[in-house]
Amino acid sequence: MNVFTTSELIGTAIFALILAILAYRIIRGMPTMTGDISALRKRTLIWMQVALVLTVLQLNFKAGDWRFAIILGMIVIFTGSVWLAARHYDLQRPAEPEQPTNTEQK
Repeated sequence: MNVFTTSELIGTAIFALILAILAYRIIRGMPTMTGDISALRKRTLIWMQVALVLTVLQLNFKAGDWRFAIILGMIVIFTGSVWLAARHYDLQRPAEPEQPTNTEQK
């Protein structure tokens, strides 16, 4: 089993801190977003699924080496938290009225 070196632990901690800061800023900015939050929700769901599959593959093929799987796991947690927040704010937003088509305006 591989053991983490000090530099790997520091790098992992810095990466986790960067992801935590990014997640905090993205989630705190969601209520004031003017764009389509459901598109953000769909994209983060896809990236969470990709990172989850890569994590499982990494754990299966590199049994005993947790270093890369931990980084992928942090990405899964990051995208999952952004997806949950986007889902929450998307469900809270009132539905926008549909635009009438040309035939309905006449």
